[in-house]
Amino acid sequence: MGIHKEGVTLITVFLAITVACFVLSQWWEVFGYISIIFIIVSLLLVNFFRDPARRTQQNEQLVYSPADGEVIEISRVREDKFLKDEATVVKIFMTPLDVHIQRSPIKGLISFQEYKAGKFLPAKLDKASTDNEQNLIGLEGGIKVLVKQIAGLLARRIVWWVHLQQGVSQGERIGMIKFGSQVDIYVPLNVEIKVKLKDKVKAGLTIIGEIK
Repeated sequence: MGIHKEGVTLITVFLAITVACFVLSQWWEVFGYISIIFIIVSLLLVNFFRDPARRTQQNEQLVYSPADGEVIEISRVREDKFLKDEATVVKIFMTPLDVHIQRSPIKGLISFQEYKAGKFLPAKLDKASTDNEQNLIGLEGGIKVLVKQIAGLLARRIVWWVHLQQGVSQGERIGMIKFGSQVDIYVPLNVEIKVKLKDKVKAGLTIIGEIK
């Protein structure tokens, strides 16, 4: 299991401070306690920025989860940004302990992307989906799928690594939300949802739905 480059600098800084505090603790005892705090924070950062290797079974009839976390809502909505039609939305809540890298749910082309600055409400609140900082990524393959990255109470930075007209495969890394957040996926009504509320899902591994 590797560490994603997004976290390397931050982890290095905290580890350097940990070492410095440990050295200083030889003369001042208080730095020994401080070094313990920084060791704990460093381990939490390593856990947060982990980037496990995953092999996604390529199948154009399947729609995979774009994120790790817990399914907190499945509902029928009107999606006017990209699908421009009735759709099913599956909302996935991520805790700081989940892997926070998002992966492409389908094979296709990035044909829509829109970033919106906003608030940092707790991700589980209904208003978070509309009022929080967010980034939308629209993928077009056999179907259109919209992935919405939403910042949460702790999250302060949304990152995406794809650009318009870029082709992606199922399970390919497309972005990350730092420190607790939510990811929504909108799919057409002809996709039969294969998950239920409170299911634990994993990006690129759990099947969200099947195209009928």
